[in-house]
This record gives sequence, C-alpha cells and structure tokens, in this order.
Amino acid sequence: MNHLSHAAGSGAEKGSKMESIFDLIYAASEPYWQTRENHVHVPDAYRLAQRLLAHYPEADPEIVLPAILMHDNGYKLVPEETHLQGLAGAPIGWKPDITRLHEQAGAKLAGEILAALSYDPAKTKVIQEIVDGHDSRTHAVSLEDAIVKDADKLWRFTRSGIETALRWMQRPLEEYLAFLESKIETWFLTEHGRRLARELLAESRRAYAEEAPPGD
Repeated sequence: MNHLSHAAGSGAEKGSKMESIFDLIYAASEPYWQTRENHVHVPDAYRLAQRLLAHYPEADPEIVLPAILMHDNGYKLVPEETHLQGLAGAPIGWKPDITRLHEQAGAKLAGEILAALSYDPAKTKVIQEIVDGHDSRTHAVSLEDAIVKDADKLWRFTRSGIETALRWMQRPLEEYLAFLESKIETWFLTEHGRRLARELLAESRRAYAEEAPPGD
C-alpha cells in the first residue's frame, strides 16, 4: 500500500525516488504509532506539514517530512501508564521528564530507521535534532524545525485532535476551544501556522455548531 504517494508534491517536487523513501519511512514508523492516538495524530500532522511546506518552498521536505513521521515514535518505548503525563496541562499532572524521554527515544529510533534505509547522514542528524526537541524546545533552530513544531500542534485544532484532547484533558468543549484560541500567538512559530490554526479552529467550531441540537 502506497501510504504517502503524494509526498513529493509538498513544498517541492522531488519525484518518484522521494515518494518511495517517504513510503518506507512511513512503513518503518507505523508500528510505533499504536499508542497515544498517534495512529491518527501522525498521519494528520504529516498532511498539515505538507500544507505548511506549500507556503515555504525554501524549506527542505526531505527533513520536514521524515521528522514529522517519526517525531512521536519514542512514546512506544515509554511506559504506557505515563503517556498522558507527557502532555502539558494533563489533569493527572505533567511530568517534563516523560516529554524528554519520548523525544530522546524518538531521536534514537529515527537514527536507526534512517540508517537502515541508507538515508543521507547529514540530513539524518538534522532530523534527529528536530525530533529531540520538538516538544521541550520552545524556539525553532531552523525553518524546518518550526514547520514540524507547527504541524504537530496544528492537529490539536482539528476535529480529531479536539475530540482526543477532550478525553485526555477532561475540559468542557467551549472552555477548551477558548484555550486553543488563546495559544495561537504563542504556540506557532510561522505566520502560516498561525493562519492555519485560526482556519482549523473556525472549521471545528462551525462543525460543532452544526451538530448542536436546536435550541442549544
């Protein structure tokens, strides 16, 4: 199954060679997504990264796309009972050490996966650096890093991201939507990331309003 056959169309036209390598990275990473809703989150974040790359053609998709595909692989190596403690604001309490553990494990896995695929060593190192700080580092070290960070957070503004967060955070819908809106200026590191966050939030709000029973 060609999971990512549209990959080369994002940011820059790379041709069938890069389509193939993105498919291989997807296939190697997918077994690590069967936890913490990453089987939904990562493919959605990948598509959001593509949308950001379309606005930043100077960014390297050969760094951004592998990084977003592998950014949360490390959660598979962190004890499952601690997973939600890696979420800032979680009702059970946030433990920054869990956040760091999944980043460090993910960076190691990224190196192993890319080495097995004979990926460019210099780009592999950059990808590992991005994975190693995608949550804990608040600033971006490059445009590629900023795009990965923004794509990761943009998922929270989609319907699937909101529904997941409502289960995790145990907050009322309107309160959580207001929380998301309040974070747009500080969370996002690219101008288009902020614009897309507002668009996604507006779409989600419209969808919830359309589903509300009459009179609500």
